[in-house]
Amino acid sequence: MDVPPVLLPACANWTPETSTCERQGQKACGNCKLVVYCGPNCQKAHWPEHKRMCRSPMSRENWRPSWDREGREPAWATGTASRNWHNKFGGDKYLWGNTPALDILKLEQNEGFAYQEDLALLFAASGDLRHVIKTIGSLPEGMTQQISVAMNDREFDVVARNNILLLLALATQVNTEAKKTTTSLDTAEALLHLWYSASIPSGVLSWLEDTAKPLIVDVCKRIANKPPDSILGKTWTFSAGRTLRLVLKQKDWLRLRDILEPGDMTTEGAARIRTAVTLADERADYRDRWYFKDASPFMRIAKQRFQEDGLLLPFGHPRVEFDRPNPTFFHGSKSWPMDDKADPSNGWPTLEVERTSSPASRDWYGKLFIYLYNMMKRFLDRLGKVRISFDLYNTDIKELPQFLKRNKYSRIEVANICDAGYLGIRSTLSLLAPLLQSPRQNPHATFITLFINAVKEEIKIKYPMDETPDVKFLTKYLPPPRLFPLPSMNDADIYMVRFNFEQVSIDLRVEMKKSNTVVEEWPTRLKLQPGEDGAKEEFRLKLGSYFTNTERYVEWRRV
Repeated sequence: MDVPPVLLPACANWTPETSTCERQGQKACGNCKLVVYCGPNCQKAHWPEHKRMCRSPMSRENWRPSWDREGREPAWATGTASRNWHNKFGGDKYLWGNTPALDILKLEQNEGFAYQEDLALLFAASGDLRHVIKTIGSLPEGMTQQISVAMNDREFDVVARNNILLLLALATQVNTEAKKTTTSLDTAEALLHLWYSASIPSGVLSWLEDTAKPLIVDVCKRIANKPPDSILGKTWTFSAGRTLRLVLKQKDWLRLRDILEPGDMTTEGAARIRTAVTLADERADYRDRWYFKDASPFMRIAKQRFQEDGLLLPFGHPRVEFDRPNPTFFHGSKSWPMDDKADPSNGWPTLEVERTSSPASRDWYGKLFIYLYNMMKRFLDRLGKVRISFDLYNTDIKELPQFLKRNKYSRIEVANICDAGYLGIRSTLSLLAPLLQSPRQNPHATFITLFINAVKEEIKIKYPMDETPDVKFLTKYLPPPRLFPLPSMNDADIYMVRFNFEQVSIDLRVEMKKSNTVVEEWPTRLKLQPGEDGAKEEFRLKLGSYFTNTERYVEWRRV
């Protein structure tokens, strides 16, 4: 049986042991609003299965975490855990984003839609594809100039996954046979399954093996006798001048090929590996803490299901056909690569996802899938209409400039490598600012830096043994969401003085823009005042997200 398309809401009357109702869902469950049914007969038939979720104790407003019910100290409040905000558990790779996706061009507000010069974008510490998807998807109709996108990340798995997704997206633009391989699924949906779900339908795996694998295997045959550490590039050319270039060491080309080789891991084995992290017994108190602050009781149920099966799907969508381990997660060492807090939501704006229309209005992951599907469709549409080239690198940021041209890029985005705990602002600008276009070339050329940890770094300076927030102290550093009187200084002044932004600007001939024109300065902070319509709901959404709500973007230009 073909996999039912997610965008046609499936009737939730199914179990792994029984046949699936193939009719479309029409009416949501009146209690939980997590699932939809084709009619009352299916709803009644499915009730013995559905009631476990619909009537779960966690779905009640007065639900309390187990440590509270049992009158004991939670695991996260004892020993060294109480002094560590992160308390990571599981893998250490970031294969999904941890800040909301950006359009790093914002062409209308900057160069303008009439701008005719070629545009070059650099994502120097790219992470996943979310910024690229959002930026390219936001391009206006009728663009004729060349768009060049360079991406780099030091984590091989990140670069490998980005390359595979882009190869499939570009190849499918012109290869109708590749489209047929995904059975009933269109390209956007198949790409999302490969990007986010721990298991995928066999048709998506076949598409991956038939379309991307031969391109990689051909390269590996040609370089088989090259030294393992030799750096080798390959450019694939598609229709209308679209290209994708990947630069890797010889040994990493072979690792990329191995990702696409069929392994002997079963879906059940892959699930055990994953849930050993996401459902670990020793992390129960941590999960309860996350559930307790979720925006609504039924969001807890939705998140619990994602931690159980790792499938980015609407809550009631059939899972039976997702019967192949996703090879971009399960390869090499048999361990789950991410930590137990990793979630697809972390890379996208929570308010936009919440406002997405869905027949099951409380199904968070259903809304997220619809939101991402629409985003991916726009990306694929623009990809098929513009002249675009992609260049992917897998190198340390300090080595990146040797591969790139000076004075080339209209935008440079560096994630948070400028945080003091990483490369720092001086080193980041010193290395990469020469790659940015000069004001003569493009007065709107912008260097985008992100500070995720600045507030926490300031806290650590004052309280080195304790990371517990001091609200009185924090109010001196955060731009208040109209809850406190405005401070006498600009919001970033303290951090700027400590790391001598003024001297950095003089030495490196750059300047911080007085007002951001591309990225919102504080994108995750509260927007509404207490008492305004939706303020309580916004607060609950922010509280339940994994954002710090102190993420700060600073934009620079060359002088």
